Amino acid sequence: MIECYIRRCMDQDDPFYLPEIMSGLSDTRKNKIMKYKLPDDRKRSLVAGLMMRDVLNAHGMNSDNIKITENGRPVIDGIDFNVSHSGEYVVMVISDSKVGCDIERIKERNYSVARRYFSDGEKNWMKETGNTDLSFYRIWTARESYIKLTGEGILLDFAKYETYPIEDKDESVQDRICKGEYLGSFSISREGQMQNVVIKQWLYDKEYVISICRKQDENNSN
Repeated sequence: MIECYIRRCMDQDDPFYLPEIMSGLSDTRKNKIMKYKLPDDRKRSLVAGLMMRDVLNAHGMNSDNIKITENGRPVIDGIDFNVSHSGEYVVMVISDSKVGCDIERIKERNYSVARRYFSDGEKNWMKETGNTDLSFYRIWTARESYIKLTGEGILLDFAKYETYPIEDKDESVQDRICKGEYLGSFSISREGQMQNVVIKQWLYDKEYVISICRKQDENNSN
């Protein structure tokens, strides 16, 4: 089981001026929201909290079921979930196996980031695609979704793992997981060992890349 939820957040009221819209959220989430100085950041954090509340309630759970790992990753017994936001959207995925997600808005990049952090294979693939902006974000969100799945975040050195594109065009996963233009998949190699995960990617609203990384089992490769 894997489900993906997407909500627009910039048309949301600013909770700084309308705190009652945070009703039903935990004190921890409320405090997190109000720590942000910029209205847009408060809106993104608010919508992320509302999504978690609504999705977990739909599955018979709530914030009281959330536990925090030693790396600061929230988890719940029996299911796994992850949240990401960028620009106008917040994305949440929920699964019966370990999962991570990332969304990024495509914009022109300073490619010193790619030169410094991407592997030679990743940099060569970026050049070969003919669309370096899109391919940059495909690699970046693939990497981010993986370290969010593991819970290691920036603690995992970029040089220790790399992505490998799988242009499978498996359209069957599109309606089942995420609405948008399906881009293909990535696999992950970590210190020379292929990892038991698959990363599916979509182009959403023409300018956002969404990556969903999920741990595979023996009977399901999607």
